[in-house]
Amino acid sequence: MSTDVRGPEPVALSWRIKERPGLTTVEFVGEIDENADFIELRRRLRGTVAFQLAEVRRINSCGVREWVNFVRDLPHVTDLSFSHCSPAIVTQLNMIYNFRGNARIRSFYAPYVCERCGAEEEKLVDVPTQAGARQEIPSFACSSCGATMEFDDLPERYLSFLAES
Repeated sequence: MSTDVRGPEPVALSWRIKERPGLTTVEFVGEIDENADFIELRRRLRGTVAFQLAEVRRINSCGVREWVNFVRDLPHVTDLSFSHCSPAIVTQLNMIYNFRGNARIRSFYAPYVCERCGAEEEKLVDVPTQAGARQEIPSFACSSCGATMEFDDLPERYLSFLAES
């Protein structure tokens, strides 16, 4: 007897735009792959723009190419920032030289584990106040037991994208 085990189905990339005076926020959800089409979004973006990337869980090599081309060619965007960068985004920031284009990284999720109870959590790190130029990872308390959690990666590797900020 064989069992066919498959991972979750890919989630097509989508986004939600929130506009307020002086700032356009774009929340991305899904996977960035060869089907990602940024043409219409590129046309709509102007001025100060913030990309929220918490819900981007996967990016394949074709998606990297589409993304790099997208962030490189935003003719009407004067200030671009990335916030709530998922671990998938952090991986690309560390591997692909021009993945961010001219964007500033405002915040990212980092993996933590609790040695006491075994809980694993992704904690949001604010770059200006918690990581910044020091490139240090902050401490967090476990949501389950309150113990101090341990960073669950190599800090110098996971945080290498901050050196480019």
